[in-house]
Amino acid sequence: MADEVTDSPVSTPAVEVNEKKDDLLVKESVDIHDVEVAPGFVAEADFKGNFNDVPIGEGIIPEDSDEFIDPRLKDYPIPLVAKTVDLRNDPTEPILTFRFWVLSTFWVLVGCALSTFYFFKPYYNSITSYAVQLLSWGMGDAMARYLPTRQFSFFGWKWSMNPGPWNAKEHALIVVAYWGSCYTAIGMGPLSAIELYYGEKLNAGWSMFFLLASQMIGYGFAGLFRDILVRPPKMYYPGVLPNVALFNAMHRNPSVTKKALKYFAIIASITFVYEWLPELIFPLLSSLPLICWFGHGNWKAFVLGSGTYGFGILDLSLDWNYITYMYPYYTPLWSSMNQCIFIILCVWIIYPAIYFTNTMNAQNFAPMDTGTYTVNGSTYDVTAIVGSNLEVNRTALAEYGSPYWAPSYVFYWFWTFAALTASMTYAILWYGKSGWEDFKNAWSNKRSDYDDPYLKLMSFQKRVPHWWYLSLLGICAVIAIAQGYEGNMKLSAWGLIVICLFSFIFTWPNGILWAVANTQVGMGSFSDLLAGAMFPGKPTAVLSAYTYGYCVLEQNLNLISDYKFGFYMKIPEREMFWGQVWGTVLGPFINYGFMQLIVDRERPFLIGQRTSEAWDAVQSRVYYSNSIIWGILGPKEFFGERYPWVYYSFLVGAGAVFLTWLVQKWKPRWDMERWFNPTLMFYGGMLFPTYPTANFFMSFLACILFMGILPRYCPVWWRKYNYLTGVGLDCGTQLMTLVCIFIINLPNLSFPSWWGNDPNATDRCFPPADLPPYALN
Repeated sequence: MADEVTDSPVSTPAVEVNEKKDDLLVKESVDIHDVEVAPGFVAEADFKGNFNDVPIGEGIIPEDSDEFIDPRLKDYPIPLVAKTVDLRNDPTEPILTFRFWVLSTFWVLVGCALSTFYFFKPYYNSITSYAVQLLSWGMGDAMARYLPTRQFSFFGWKWSMNPGPWNAKEHALIVVAYWGSCYTAIGMGPLSAIELYYGEKLNAGWSMFFLLASQMIGYGFAGLFRDILVRPPKMYYPGVLPNVALFNAMHRNPSVTKKALKYFAIIASITFVYEWLPELIFPLLSSLPLICWFGHGNWKAFVLGSGTYGFGILDLSLDWNYITYMYPYYTPLWSSMNQCIFIILCVWIIYPAIYFTNTMNAQNFAPMDTGTYTVNGSTYDVTAIVGSNLEVNRTALAEYGSPYWAPSYVFYWFWTFAALTASMTYAILWYGKSGWEDFKNAWSNKRSDYDDPYLKLMSFQKRVPHWWYLSLLGICAVIAIAQGYEGNMKLSAWGLIVICLFSFIFTWPNGILWAVANTQVGMGSFSDLLAGAMFPGKPTAVLSAYTYGYCVLEQNLNLISDYKFGFYMKIPEREMFWGQVWGTVLGPFINYGFMQLIVDRERPFLIGQRTSEAWDAVQSRVYYSNSIIWGILGPKEFFGERYPWVYYSFLVGAGAVFLTWLVQKWKPRWDMERWFNPTLMFYGGMLFPTYPTANFFMSFLACILFMGILPRYCPVWWRKYNYLTGVGLDCGTQLMTLVCIFIINLPNLSFPSWWGNDPNATDRCFPPADLPPYALN
């Protein structure tokens, strides 16, 4: 760190400076009139190749042979950032423009309406942020060309529908607003389950408050973490870098932009055409189970090789939907390798050993399954043991029997709880000291600039005061408590506080994982356990508690990673705050309005009174079943009597990380965080059986290719085209899926059957006659 303060090349703010432990601590007293505005044009090197006289806010065109996007970043501590995020910045560019408000509102409305519509479909789809980024680019450019430039005055405030050229910052903020509500609000699942299956008509006003509070309360917490999880350069959030790369391709120097966009368009177009093969015409390409084929009808080969029903060993896939499962083109290699090694250990070694030895009666269930069953493997009917008063009928339970899980699903819970305590232990032992210093600086209204050029670019911008976040938190908390009592959700104030407190605490370790490893353990499963323990016999309270437990953490991480994205795009904090809040506030109104419209019109199809291929409330049924399992049966029925050893996972998670830390202290050069990270390993154990194992093997190989081989042997190509390649593959696949839904799925059409799409087994891994009877559950 620097020992003295030097004026930033882009700004000379009036600040009060303290020196402490070689960190630069700057009190937030910035005079905007002292800022030297950087022009923002792209500079070129002099004849000697030096850039010493180039202000930091002026971009530099990299040479074709340059490994970094700006030669001044060659010593930046995070190479992935230095290869992707440039230093160009023009702080005079307008951001909260008329174009932003119109386009962000339009896309939030369209995205939320579509996601709600498909929430009640047999298949789910939504408009991805990449599609919004592409389409809003053209719309914004058209508005900049054709809208009038006349200025209007409103009580002394002047504004224009067209304040200047279409720029990257307002474009990026439109995507940020869309991120706030691009998926269906989590609270809609409990609301629809209560209305459809519990037969309760909830008050519209209180239901809206429930959606708003659950979506927004996380934002109130997140602002308290920005100095700990956003400002430090090591917290770089690899998941936002592909979006930054695409914005660079759209808004940088015209000659560079034209070439980059041409490459992106070619990749996306080829992918769009190709994906019709594995998705519709030739689905055999999605899963090529080699072991199953070579087994020639042997049932053990079927179980080992099938990526649909079994362990998916060496199951190849030529479908990008499967290959992209582990986000191979931007997840750090050390992170994905820790996960993959543990997945191989569990899914390819431990689970097959359990299954073939019939340990835990494994052959009474499917090898990789998440359902709840009776002891003989038939699906467990939770309604058979619930009385009319929503309490367990003990006589019926004794007669019907207790529920069981497949061993692979029991271990899923074990790894989930282990990952939870491992993440906290990992954060404390590896990041606790620096996190505590950052917390103390934030508390005293100081901030470190870490000698980081991106932070220097933003140093003169006004920050969002802490009281904004605290006010938002207070308002949402009051609404949530009132809604719990008056909105018939039966969630007590103390229960809300406990579940939110857990989510708040686990934001820190999850934020670290999200920032450095592109993973998060989450709070979903633990929220189920905690809610079931706190509210036995109250299924609607369990649904409410789960929603807040999940949403607080999820929205915390969304806001925090969006802030880092804002740093990379040079969007000031206050504009980021309003963009995020605007998108998130709009979403629940659209979600609830469309939900009520669909539930009122299609209720007979949704509750199963009438059959339909167009409507299916499968997601609402999942919430309903979970409310019965955790709210009525409760954790005791599973972990207290059936699988009590699962609770030892909390100790295993913390203990494994602590032992690894001791080894790190003993051998500092071993870099155990990267080479042996129990938190990431346990997270890998969580990934299956919740998804088909066909997703794994090719995604594993793609991780090695994109983040291992290419950056090492083709660093220049990787810098210019890696993220554009991945985003092009994503966009082409998603566009194909969207078109297929509208022209094939909605009209209930299908492709003619032939050898390559056999309806009995699209992967041509046919079940043998001697297969255990419940292996296909």
